[in-house]
Amino acid sequence: MSLLALLNLSLSATDWAVIAIYSVAMIGLGVYFSRAATKSADGFLIGERSLPWWVIGFANVSGYSDCGGGWVWLFFVGGFMYLNQIAWIAWPIWMPLVGVFWAKMWRRSGLVTTGELIEFRYSGKAAAAFRGFYGLYACFGWATVFLGYGTAMLSEMLAPLLGWEPLTVIFIFGAIGTAYTVLGGLLGAAYIDIPQFAIFFTAALAVWFFGVQDFGSYQAILDSAMTQRGADFWQVLPPSSGTNSYVDPMTLVALCIVGLFLAGSPCAGEGWTAQRCLAAKDERHAVLGQMLNCVLTLVVRMIPLLPLGLLAIALYPAADAKNSTILLPDGSTAGSISVWSQLVIKYADRVPGFGGILIAAVVAGYMCTVGTMLQWGSSFVVNDFYRRHIRPNAPEKEHIVVARITMVAMMIIATVLALGISDIGPWVFFINAAMIAPALPLAWLRWFWSRFNIWGELFGLVISVPLSSFVWFTLDGKSWPTWQPTLLLLGIGLIGSVTISLLTPPESAETLRNFYLKVRPHGAWGAVRNKLAAEGLIDLGQQRRELRWDLVASVCGIIFCFTITYAFFMAVVLKWQSAAGFAITAVISGFAFFISWLRSAQTAALADEKSNAGGFATPTQSFELELPT
Repeated sequence: MSLLALLNLSLSATDWAVIAIYSVAMIGLGVYFSRAATKSADGFLIGERSLPWWVIGFANVSGYSDCGGGWVWLFFVGGFMYLNQIAWIAWPIWMPLVGVFWAKMWRRSGLVTTGELIEFRYSGKAAAAFRGFYGLYACFGWATVFLGYGTAMLSEMLAPLLGWEPLTVIFIFGAIGTAYTVLGGLLGAAYIDIPQFAIFFTAALAVWFFGVQDFGSYQAILDSAMTQRGADFWQVLPPSSGTNSYVDPMTLVALCIVGLFLAGSPCAGEGWTAQRCLAAKDERHAVLGQMLNCVLTLVVRMIPLLPLGLLAIALYPAADAKNSTILLPDGSTAGSISVWSQLVIKYADRVPGFGGILIAAVVAGYMCTVGTMLQWGSSFVVNDFYRRHIRPNAPEKEHIVVARITMVAMMIIATVLALGISDIGPWVFFINAAMIAPALPLAWLRWFWSRFNIWGELFGLVISVPLSSFVWFTLDGKSWPTWQPTLLLLGIGLIGSVTISLLTPPESAETLRNFYLKVRPHGAWGAVRNKLAAEGLIDLGQQRRELRWDLVASVCGIIFCFTITYAFFMAVVLKWQSAAGFAITAVISGFAFFISWLRSAQTAALADEKSNAGGFATPTQSFELELPT
């Protein structure tokens, strides 16, 4: 047992009462939402398509946030540039692109899961069979692996605080998260994520406040932290220079390319983000929810976490050059993954019950992940495997029972996986980028290229996890420069999927026609689009106008996301002039994005009116934006 494990919290009866009240409250919320969630299988899986935009935004960011301690650790190890490598270069690209293109396409499709897309986009027995396989693969190959990774992170963070064995931590708090998700379905998972997010955000902010009290000012924390690391560590804007090697020029290029494709990632645009878009009230709620998610994910959730990273650097000097261990006040060392735990131990006794609140905050972040993954993964098994192939005519309640059984099975498997992860470090980048790299090109190919077929889809999906695991762990790709395994895996997926599609027959004209009429994708659909226009079913002029506005909105959205990110990063290190410059650019680009999106939405609304009326819409018809309350 490490020394850290001996430095657990001395929780009082008040602390334990707080933890107990929190746990009971979460289960109570699950019971509350269970009545609405269990009226039908679709109610349990996608909440009867009733999610408003603000719930979509908060639910999505909660799924990305874990307990918050992981991000404190990443910042402690590598500063802003490590964050850039993990997410803050690729994410400001894919997140607005999903808001502009994919959110509305998902909502237009009217599907229940992303797996259902396979049989909607492709045709024949191969598509039907592969949809069932995809349902199992997405649940147990993706969602359960993500859950296992999050569970391992929880045990790393929480076991030392409580002095419990990791299995005990997982068993108790995993059971609570599973319980309310089993009860409440998507509605429960989405709405309960909101108080969960508030709990861990507020607790992290309180720890930062106590740190400022100890040092006298935030400036004093920053000054102390900067003396602990060299100047290159504090670099904000990529590419890296000097001793900072996280985002060299080639890695910057690779991450930008990955960002273009992450809309098809199961841990990004095609994961729970897509599921919440499918569950949105309408297209506008889907798009606005995703753009709110951009702001919450890139900036808001990090507001207390990056200052806590600075506090950790100021309090606990790195004991080695790679920052994998920290020096404790008594002269002993511990793994750097423990920095969040050390902060909790240091400040837990400042207010009666605060230790319990901090434990609840760690658990809240984890339960967001549990609820999201269990609900997301089980929906594939029910909708794409059981309901499609095993018992299509079974009663609705039977489908809900199957979903709940699947959730329990996922939690058991994730626990076994978590206990087998001895070093969380290599898993961080593997989970967030490498594991799904071969499948990323599917995000563009299936939507924007009519010639793409089921065999290209099958290749990209089936090879993703085994090929990535082989390159990352067997060939030790984790020790290569970041851009090499990333572009290798992405290239194999892209070339293989395109080649196989060209060597095999195209999808049927009827399937492509039906898909296009419902989704109206941009891209290489010339033959299909022209035929439909000749039949008077679509207006090519409206399609071109919508594309133009979408392209403008995409550029403005990407600029907006990058500038809010770097305005915040600059503010963290008190570079106010640079922060102000980025903030002004963010305001301008954000306004331009909204106007461009509104123009696109007006054009799309005209197309919808034409489709509903059976004739072309007139230019005098108008689209009126109703911001949901």
